[in-house]
Amino acid sequence: MPKYQLINEKLLEVELGNEEVFAKKGAMIATTGEIRFSPAALGNDGMQGAAMRAVTSEGMGLMRATGRGTVLYARRGLHIHIVQLNGETLYIESNSVLAFDSRVRTGTYFQGNSGGVGGIVRGAATGQGLWTTTLEGRGDVAILSQGDVIALPVTAAKPVFVDPNAYVGHKGNLQSQIATDVGWKTFVGQGSGESFQLKFIGEGTLYVQPSER
Repeated sequence: MPKYQLINEKLLEVELGNEEVFAKKGAMIATTGEIRFSPAALGNDGMQGAAMRAVTSEGMGLMRATGRGTVLYARRGLHIHIVQLNGETLYIESNSVLAFDSRVRTGTYFQGNSGGVGGIVRGAATGQGLWTTTLEGRGDVAILSQGDVIALPVTAAKPVFVDPNAYVGHKGNLQSQIATDVGWKTFVGQGSGESFQLKFIGEGTLYVQPSER
């Protein structure tokens, strides 16, 4: 299986042994060994998945790397974080996906199914729209963020509240709800500025960045 290693917070090395890895087009920095590249417009979810991405604007813009050797990836100086999937599903905007391999299946998901209106508002507030990308399986996914990603555990007894603009993605069985704290101070301009948040409940992991879009 491909081996992922962070050289630093902004540079990823993937080692291939006659395997393949999918990565964002234009993210390759350097290679060693015998590596071949080819467009992978369909990702690994086939024609139906490609059609869905065209309709939902969740296109990946991927390149497939195959062979024996190493590939270095980076993207516009953004920070990179490796998420390990053990049969879970990662929900994340396609623009935040850097690399994954064939052990992970891609798809699209309607945000309204995750927390109803809360999911839709989350998509609108974060600029992700009504649909988001899913990655499911047993493997590693390299994701991008503005600043180092923070992984916050969510449990039934410990929900997490997050600024929608700091949200990057989540995995596990989570639902989102709109959390508001609007009082008279908000209307006269003396509120905290944090009157609108997203509340995540369930069991899983929430990924946030130390930056607001």
